[in-house]
Amino acid sequence: MKNILIVLSVLFLIISCRQGEKETSISQITTNYDTLIHRVKNNGDKDAYDELFYGFKDGSEVERTDSLMFYSKIMAEKFNYDKAYYDYLEAFGEKHEFKVDFSDLATIDISKLEKDSRIEATNWLKNMVSEKVMTQKQFDSIKK
Repeated sequence: MKNILIVLSVLFLIISCRQGEKETSISQITTNYDTLIHRVKNNGDKDAYDELFYGFKDGSEVERTDSLMFYSKIMAEKFNYDKAYYDYLEAFGEKHEFKVDFSDLATIDISKLEKDSRIEATNWLKNMVSEKVMTQKQFDSIKK
């Protein structure tokens, strides 16, 4: 009888613990996503930006490049976050199908882009130089 009570007690504890576990719903994920966006846009929260960035990286390519460009541009221009300048350039490269290798900027070639895209990329790179995120030497090494 004593053994049965012990077994029942253990089972009760296991069931009680499982009922206490939190389940994540779609609305909670959306709320977290909305919170991250708010923190990025209004506060320049680097941790929120990084979490949002990696969340977008897990998404489909078409959706992520425009979103990555949008939020990285906010973080770069409004909050001067160096990493966001490079994230924007990487997403721009992905969108326009040119390779971005930050270990060797001389491999970046924007010369084959359509005129408007090439101008946009060049202006972004110039902005990186003016904000001292990239050196003039690095800028000059990129094929334009």
